[in-house]
Amino acid sequence: MPNTKVVKVFYCCSDSAQDEKMRQKLEEHLSTLERQGVINNWHKGMISPGKEWESEIDTNLKKADIILVLISSEFTASDYHWDVLAKQAMEQHRAKTSRVITILLRPVDNYWKVAFPKVKVLPEGGRPITEWKPYDKAFANIATGIREVAEELTDSTFIIKKLLRSLRAIVIDVAKFVLKAFISVGTVIFSYLFRPSRPSRRNRVSNIPVRLVIFFVVGSTFISFIYQKLNILEIPLLAPKPTVNSTKSVNSPGWIWIGMVNKTSGSLSVGKKLVIQPSNHKQFPSIEPPVIPSPGTIVTVKYEINLMKEKSLSGKTIVKLKKGEKLVILKVERFSKIAKNSPYIKLKAQVRKCNSACNK
Repeated sequence: MPNTKVVKVFYCCSDSAQDEKMRQKLEEHLSTLERQGVINNWHKGMISPGKEWESEIDTNLKKADIILVLISSEFTASDYHWDVLAKQAMEQHRAKTSRVITILLRPVDNYWKVAFPKVKVLPEGGRPITEWKPYDKAFANIATGIREVAEELTDSTFIIKKLLRSLRAIVIDVAKFVLKAFISVGTVIFSYLFRPSRPSRRNRVSNIPVRLVIFFVVGSTFISFIYQKLNILEIPLLAPKPTVNSTKSVNSPGWIWIGMVNKTSGSLSVGKKLVIQPSNHKQFPSIEPPVIPSPGTIVTVKYEINLMKEKSLSGKTIVKLKKGEKLVILKVERFSKIAKNSPYIKLKAQVRKCNSACNK
């Protein structure tokens, strides 16, 4: 899937502790998509202290590419979630600026569907998560559905690929059926040619080489024809089983040091300037522009720096990033350990290297 941007996913969940627990479980199942740089999650728990929570929710809702509405009785009973957030989400869905996906957490009266007409419902079949055993099967099904939507939003060839995948399944089924029929016919012909002797056996045996040649020529021609058609459609007869290596993105995301901000405000507002005064040049901002970037922003590396596999920025180095390379920001976080007497907040970011599309 050619990622030209990071898909922003917004969780619209009630304040119920039970709903929040299921939201966290869903986020765990979507962690692979986030690690691959396909999506970037946002939920109300990410609001910084001191921020106006309604304003923050409204801002991030309007920026979302995918809005996940977690349906439960607590959600439908909340005036704010039902009358404000659900209404705004559907306005964006109708305007095609966002894609709404409803996630059915627990059984609830079907009246909720009135507010979400013609909207994708997950898990498949409209079965609530609590009716799946174990729940992980439902979450895996939801993650697959969200991956498909994210692919549709970022890949212009998605519809063609989806049609080819459907066609592949049909062609392979037909090929298997014809091959079985061909084998069955071959078995009948061979049993006829080599039946116990009869008065005309000698005549039949004399015709065996000709019949065999015709049989194999026709069969080989047919199989060759099917094989060529499958190749034209780029459809393998035997699809290889996915391996761990085949699913791993070549452009693996990692973590880098990006710089520091003054500790006085305590907030990590997007666009806030990074500090450049420290005498230690290793603490200078590593990105250009030297400000706190928002998820999805493309930045430039200012000097050689390590792209680390771990969030702690210690351990295995994935690759050394060179000056001038472009990166896509996935998320920005503060270091967990900060000296009490330090006037600065140190920042790190999860990034991935820019592909050919965003390098242009």
